[in-house]
Amino acid sequence: MFSVGRLIIASTALLSATPALAGQDSPYLRARPTSAAQHLPAGVSDIGGTAVAYRPAAASGPMPLLVLLHPAGGNGRRFLEQFRPFADRMGFIILAPQSSASTWDVARRRHFGPDVQRIDAALAQLFASTPIDRSRIAIGGFSDGASYALSLGLANPQLFRGVFAMSPGFVTEAGPYAGQRVFVAHGRRDSVLPFTFAERDLVSKLDGGGARVRFKPFEGGHEVDEASLQEGLRFTLGLR
Repeated sequence: MFSVGRLIIASTALLSATPALAGQDSPYLRARPTSAAQHLPAGVSDIGGTAVAYRPAAASGPMPLLVLLHPAGGNGRRFLEQFRPFADRMGFIILAPQSSASTWDVARRRHFGPDVQRIDAALAQLFASTPIDRSRIAIGGFSDGASYALSLGLANPQLFRGVFAMSPGFVTEAGPYAGQRVFVAHGRRDSVLPFTFAERDLVSKLDGGGARVRFKPFEGGHEVDEASLQEGLRFTLGLR
């Protein structure tokens, strides 16, 4: 659970602007929802050794899906635990991949690499084991996870209807964007990844490129603000 409305997580995230992509690795994901029967048990399940999934006990029929990306130095399973109460209350499935190194490939290598394939394989396995509402799939994360969610999510508009980014530091995709819902939350006193980047550069870039942007500044540092998180989940997943 979040304590005192906020969760503070240490990060070694990349600072400021967009990394220059040096490689030719593709950011595109091929996995798509299917008409699978429900084989995913309620609770936390291992997905192919590279991710974990959580299905609320009360879930039935095709469910919204959140792909959740941990911060630098983080752990997908532990990060997922922080979001279980929201999944139970709001009714969505979580897939939390684990990065192949200490952080996601773009933040570490300046180009897409093995993490794209790991996420694609985990999605394919999840889609084969549980029905997913294809109109309500979002990707999001915190810090490096937020930057990677923006970069991967905006590159795959056919899959993700929304992206939420909590304290991001960069985005690789230059636009134009496909009208996806993008939620950005950032603490005004963030000493790890500057608030001015989100306020001055990122939001205007996304808005000018055709994304449907909602920006939520909050009074805090490099942390997850619970009120902003709930608003972001509802906005990007299309929930009431």
